Amino acid sequence: MNTEQQAELERLERVLAVAKRNRNELFIQNIEREIAAVQRGEHSPLIEEYLTEEERASMGVDNQPDA
Repeated sequence: MNTEQQAELERLERVLAVAKRNRNELFIQNIEREIAAVQRGEHSPLIEEYLTEEERASMGVDNQPDA
């Protein structure tokens, strides 16, 4: 895992802790899905699902299927 992925994972873990404190089940599920993807070295499922091809390209997220 590179430094950028590690930093993203740390941010997601903090957000997950807040979601758990607030008992926000939908948010917990989404963040856990994000964490699993980062741990596998994959791109964000939320980016794949919600951003257009142009938006993904502008963020440097390439080779992602359209949602």
